[in-house]
Amino acid sequence: MINKDKESQSTLHNQFYKPLEMALGCAIHTRDCTDYLDSMYLCAGVGRVIEAAKSGRAWVQHIQMLGTITVSVRNFFSALNSKRRLRLLIEVDQDVRAQVNQRLKGHGNAFDDIPELSGFELYATDGHSHGASEHEEKILGKKRAVNHIYSLNLRSHAMSHLALTEAAKGKKKEHEIAAIKRLGGRALRVGAPKGTKVIHAYDPAIIDYREWYKWKRGNGVYIITVEKSNSAFMPLGIHEWDTTDKRNAGVISDELVGTSNGVSIRLIGYIYPVTGTGYSFLTTEMTLPPGIIAFIYKIRWNIEKIYDEFKNTFSQQQAWGKSSTSKSQQALFITLAHNLLVLLEHRLEVDEGIIDEKVRRKHAKYIATGIEKARTEQRTPNILVEKLSRITQRSQQFIRWLRLGLTINSSWEYSVELVRPLMQKYML
Repeated sequence: MINKDKESQSTLHNQFYKPLEMALGCAIHTRDCTDYLDSMYLCAGVGRVIEAAKSGRAWVQHIQMLGTITVSVRNFFSALNSKRRLRLLIEVDQDVRAQVNQRLKGHGNAFDDIPELSGFELYATDGHSHGASEHEEKILGKKRAVNHIYSLNLRSHAMSHLALTEAAKGKKKEHEIAAIKRLGGRALRVGAPKGTKVIHAYDPAIIDYREWYKWKRGNGVYIITVEKSNSAFMPLGIHEWDTTDKRNAGVISDELVGTSNGVSIRLIGYIYPVTGTGYSFLTTEMTLPPGIIAFIYKIRWNIEKIYDEFKNTFSQQQAWGKSSTSKSQQALFITLAHNLLVLLEHRLEVDEGIIDEKVRRKHAKYIATGIEKARTEQRTPNILVEKLSRITQRSQQFIRWLRLGLTINSSWEYSVELVRPLMQKYML
């Protein structure tokens, strides 16, 4: 929401939306819509996510009362269903995601000190649902949830929207694997440069061994998931691994197995040192130590925490519309809001020396408690876990600070001084 009186000043609003404005300046799908500028639309869509508005009408009323954007309910919803605005949003989202990758890679992630991963891009990928909109048409007598597939870059924490699953006529839903197969292996590279291998850690919904083989051979895409209870494999041999490597703590087996359709994959047995829970990991990646495979899958849980933030912090529990265009735009506004938040946090850390110390202390205590529990129960902790420092979820104090600053359009300097104590301790 651009305040014309303060446009030239350094405000929290300007700084938060600056990456978006930079992306918009490079976009080709822009149009001079004087009644509802593209910049206004993009800010309004992100703002709806950040402010956790319960409905589109409520959000339009909110920004009308602030007097910062001239927009009607008709304009807002018309833009939400515009294919041209969708193409623009895809452009802007890709650009902002690239900014996150450029600035955050190599900045405090858990994989920098693992030399075997230097040639890999790492993603946690999963489906996530919203409830149907009020105007959604029924399928077989019932409104169906809207399902999206998102992907989280585990190095930078940039979020991508990969697909909207769409049920064929007469069917309840489209399964995630069907949607991913429709995308193809090239899309699973998520823009990774040629020569870079790509790993996706996914839950068992991704299982299709023949498709895995195609992605690996044709696209350099590898899958890590957990075995289904009804799996049936043919043993092919032992996959050699270093039992003295401390990063393999918890690994009990590593073998090659064959599937019924003739694909060879890797099956890793693992006992999680903290809880003693057993896991069986499946992967098409044949070179990495098995403990690193297990570690990547553990970090996959980050995307589940972000989904929790989508749902509970930003109230993204229901679809904004019934058209595939509006559903896709909502998903892109969610990823755009997430990525702008990542960039804002990075800006505060690098330029202002501000990190969420209270959340990091809590996280460090959680990690230390888990390590001590493993040792107490005479299990060797995995040394990779000790390097986990990145915070996945933001504190409510930080979100409330951002919402207030965007609403009143406070100066950057004033906003920084307001947030500094909030990042040091929880309010009493």
